[in-house]
Amino acid sequence: MVSITALLRNENMKVYRRPRTWVMLGLLLALFLTGMILEKYDMPDRPQPEDWKQSQTESANRLQQELDSGNADEGSKKYMEDWIKVSRYAVEHDINPDRRTMWSAVDFSASLIVLGAIFTIVIAGDMVAGEFSWGTIKLLLIRPVSRSKILLSKYLSTLLFAMFLLCSLFLFALLVGGVMDGFGGFNHLKLYVGSDGNVHERSMALYSLQQYGYECVSLVMMVTVGFMISTVFRSGSLAIGLSIALLFGGSLMVMVLSRYDWVKYVLFANLDLRQYIGGHTPVADGMTLGFSVTVLAVYFIVLNALSWFVFAKRDVAG
Repeated sequence: MVSITALLRNENMKVYRRPRTWVMLGLLLALFLTGMILEKYDMPDRPQPEDWKQSQTESANRLQQELDSGNADEGSKKYMEDWIKVSRYAVEHDINPDRRTMWSAVDFSASLIVLGAIFTIVIAGDMVAGEFSWGTIKLLLIRPVSRSKILLSKYLSTLLFAMFLLCSLFLFALLVGGVMDGFGGFNHLKLYVGSDGNVHERSMALYSLQQYGYECVSLVMMVTVGFMISTVFRSGSLAIGLSIALLFGGSLMVMVLSRYDWVKYVLFANLDLRQYIGGHTPVADGMTLGFSVTVLAVYFIVLNALSWFVFAKRDVAG
């Protein structure tokens, strides 16, 4: 019998031997680098380091005046109140929230993980469906190996590609951030307003790693969705198109359904775990980090079970 390690090695060769894999990685890193250069050097109005306290105080006073005027809508009121609390806390405790460190680059790179998700969906959508399109699925199935192992190797290979993109982006962000802003700043703090309404301090390094960890969960779930569609419908274009549409349309779907209490059981309402980082508000009442992780685990099991069931029963004789 062919081992799962041999199958995984074979699937990885298919992924990394294709030029598109390295084009996608290069595009991801190039977009990040461009964004960092524009952010750092194309913002002439950025306050100078020595003026940060004055800038924070003036901004907080302006926001407070807007709140006192009663013109602020409910949607932005809490954000403004939290910003004022953080700004005044920063000035009082001499913690510059705008100080640039290499972790600023890592924090910025987290916003590009969604692009990594799109690239991984392209790989996932073609993993199984491509074998049917090219007619190579029969060559796989005549080998002395179970269908479960074949599908598992493809799924693991897709997840490894996702982790490869994440690790590459993270390490590149550290390098670029270090070159631009110095390799110090390990003790720089992130200020946020907790659920108790008070300002808290957190290591910027820990905050950045938490951002990546939560984005990783979202990435795995979207890859699983794309992989399931590819397996069930045998269409790479459908899997890629539908998965990307769900990736961007999911938040809109949640917004439309937010009036209903059962929205908290929808996959996309739980996909962004960053809503549980200090300063953010969950989509619906009663949602906690543990609740969302449980919901995601159920979806993860169901999606994979459906993929395995369809692939195991599918007739490829035609």
